[in-house]
Amino acid sequence: MKKPAVLLALTASLLAPLATPALAAPKISAQSIIVNPVPTTLAAQVWVDRDPSGTRTPNYRIGDRIRLSVSVNENAYVYLFNVNPDGSVDQILPNRLSGSNYVRRGEIRTFPASGDNFVFNVGGPAGLNKVLVVASRRQLDLSELSTFQAGQPFASVKPQGSQQLAQALSIVVNPVDQPIPQQDWVSDTAFFNVTY
Repeated sequence: MKKPAVLLALTASLLAPLATPALAAPKISAQSIIVNPVPTTLAAQVWVDRDPSGTRTPNYRIGDRIRLSVSVNENAYVYLFNVNPDGSVDQILPNRLSGSNYVRRGEIRTFPASGDNFVFNVGGPAGLNKVLVVASRRQLDLSELSTFQAGQPFASVKPQGSQQLAQALSIVVNPVDQPIPQQDWVSDTAFFNVTY
């Protein structure tokens, strides 16, 4: 008589993890750096000025000016990073020159904007660059990821390389102390080649 009760309890304990959905960890891939595995209605797009469709990988020569654009389908905080071919990472947004990193639904924000007092010139080394946008319904704390030095308009990014940036970002969007619901953020990546 105890066998069916034990079997029922064992079956229930094995099926319990399937009945309660667990939060999936962000997926990390070389192509897109960090991908949210949870479906969300939030969408973001990033592109470079020589490819408004965001589907190609245009070429830029060292010294060319480049402009990056983003759009979101819901109001969101936008964070932009560039991963250079040598693995170094630049934080583009937020910065101390462009104002807020809050982007409204349907708005296209370009960096640098026409009224900004700075330009982005493509630097070396030659190779494939990845521009990553992370859009979040909530403001993210990047203090473990990047820091502003006194008087510097752009933050220095501590982790270098796609893999290290992805791991650091997965901690930022999924902090232990106050987890951000995974459906509250999304990412997108644009690519461009740097040539001599």
